[in-house]
Amino acid sequence: MNKSPVSPEKAYRLINPGLVVLVSVGDGRKDNIFPVTWNMPLRKSPGMVTMLSGKGHYSYRFIEKTGEFALNVPDVSLVDAVFGCGTTTGFDDVDKFERFELTRGKAKKVRAPLVNEALAHLECRVCQVVDLGTSALLLAQVLCAQACDERCPKGNWCFDGDLQLIHHLTGNRFAVTTSEVKAKSVSSK
Repeated sequence: MNKSPVSPEKAYRLINPGLVVLVSVGDGRKDNIFPVTWNMPLRKSPGMVTMLSGKGHYSYRFIEKTGEFALNVPDVSLVDAVFGCGTTTGFDDVDKFERFELTRGKAKKVRAPLVNEALAHLECRVCQVVDLGTSALLLAQVLCAQACDERCPKGNWCFDGDLQLIHHLTGNRFAVTTSEVKAKSVSSK
């Protein structure tokens, strides 16, 4: 197997494509949506997640103001909306819900709207912000979560060949998760 060098600036692409989420934010008067690939679970109990956001982003101002956001998990049917939300700025006074034909849903614990078309939602409150210069690492407690019964029964994704979660590669390139595999059980001696 031949291997070629990868610059340190692009090395993140080797361990990322991560699951894309649509982050929704709002203060009760205005709202916005932006896609985030750099996100992950942080702790099970209490449930916590982390994500990276550029501090110059329009949506980051809502997070600073409210300390809240919602993670919405889209499937491949929303890939154009995800890409559009990522290439359109809220600074242009664009209603991304309207522009990308997404429906606002009512959250139970946060002011941010949910993206109804997403398969799952995690409503979050920021606990800690790690300043990384032009970006911020947000550590947040999950206050409430819900998932599509058909695609995620009992909180476990069901990859039956039909479910396709999206992962960002670069630019307008995405990959999809389409199946699950099971490892053989190995007993320790």
